[in-house]
Amino acid sequence: MEETGTGEGARGVAGEAAGEEETEIERTPVNWVALDALVLDYTKSERLLLDHDNGIHSPSPSANSCSSSSSSNSSSSSNCIREVIETIRKLTEEGNIDQVFSLLVLHASAVLDDQHLVFRLQKQKFIELLRSGKRESRDLAIHCCRTALGPCALNAYPAFSGHN
Repeated sequence: MEETGTGEGARGVAGEAAGEEETEIERTPVNWVALDALVLDYTKSERLLLDHDNGIHSPSPSANSCSSSSSSNSSSSSNCIREVIETIRKLTEEGNIDQVFSLLVLHASAVLDDQHLVFRLQKQKFIELLRSGKRESRDLAIHCCRTALGPCALNAYPAFSGHN
């Protein structure tokens, strides 16, 4: 049984919050199993996720640590990685961006070298803070913008820094 959805997670809601209309791509059902498999293949090919027994990080079903046994096989490692990917996806859809960062640091810190991805995550964190509607969250959103989102934007898109 394959999991599908319309991609109405954080990205879809963020677009609505900005007053944008839903596009055809956003209405297209997403095959999450196939997408997770694609991400898994990419992370393996780029050596972004590694096995603890070989001195590298391997995700776990609890998203904190894999039951590391010296006889772990490739299949169980792949299942572990898939579960972490699914957890990260769900946390992103729920707007729990700080937890996403924590899992990425723990399981795939090399992914955070992609400044465009870090910028997008920080942008989503900013949106989620504003979306809550609370005064303290608004203040946190302003702080996030000044201390995280702005610097990430300059790192991800240096052409817009004004220092040519």
